[in-house]
Amino acid sequence: MFGLLHSVFAYSKFKQAAQHALQGKYRYYRVLYSSFATVSLTVVLWYHFSIHSATLWQNSVLEKAVAIAFSLPAIIIMAISMKKYFADLSGTDVFFKRPAINAHLEQTGLHKWVRHPLYSGTILLVWCIFLWHPSLSNLITASCITAYTRIGVYYEEQKLIREFGNEYVDYAKKVPMLVPGLG
Repeated sequence: MFGLLHSVFAYSKFKQAAQHALQGKYRYYRVLYSSFATVSLTVVLWYHFSIHSATLWQNSVLEKAVAIAFSLPAIIIMAISMKKYFADLSGTDVFFKRPAINAHLEQTGLHKWVRHPLYSGTILLVWCIFLWHPSLSNLITASCITAYTRIGVYYEEQKLIREFGNEYVDYAKKVPMLVPGLG
């Protein structure tokens, strides 16, 4: 449900309809959506971690060590990505008087290594959680988040091609989508 609502609210035609309906108040759309997303994600996570789920195997100390070793970079990648885009992603920039920033194709920092670092960090983290605690619910969650993210990346890429044209196409030829070193 969270993924479906996220997709609907991010869909350009839905946003155009919201802009038409809200008119001058549309500038608050992103912050309202971000608030809704935060609350609904909190509910989903609370539910996920509150249910009892079968353990698929008893993991070893090595598996737990690998989960910890890879979860730290995943969290750092996600934190860097969210910090960089917090005002744009959350919509809180509507409350600050700043000059409009022309959109540009980000190709520095983490974007030198992958085109979608926040998605990369998210996928890595959910699989680390599964490796730390290999339960059926964690397997289902990691699989669903991975599939949803991969599908979402496809649509995000189409939007970026429309927005940046050949500049994005050339960038995509040089930088992998989600995993550094993979074309």
